[in-house]
Amino acid sequence: ELEKLGSGVIYAGKIVSKTLLLKENQKEKMAQEIHIHRSLEHKNIVKFYGYFEDTHNVYVLLELCRKRSMMELHKRRKALTEPEVRYFMKQLLEGVSYLHDLKIIHRDLKLGNLFLNDHL
Repeated sequence: ELEKLGSGVIYAGKIVSKTLLLKENQKEKMAQEIHIHRSLEHKNIVKFYGYFEDTHNVYVLLELCRKRSMMELHKRRKALTEPEVRYFMKQLLEGVSYLHDLKIIHRDLKLGNLFLNDHL
């Protein structure tokens, strides 16, 4: 979690060490991820709020999803009811459909990358 000083606004922070961005293609991949994510606006896609960097890291500010991820839900509950699965799958498919309409492929869909916000 990262807080914008004095604002009380808390973001999820993705921190990427610049030691992981030494090769040019790694820098380009990071820049492309930021460029794509900042252009997205959909209720089922984590909001992008900005990024900044210092000499050691790149910091990406994202919507804070306090309910964590589907992976953590799976670890806690082990199973979901059929209505819950329908509920989550509908949202997942709406988000993926939005990306595909924009000719974007996620390439890393997994439980740990499916975040749950406070509006469940």
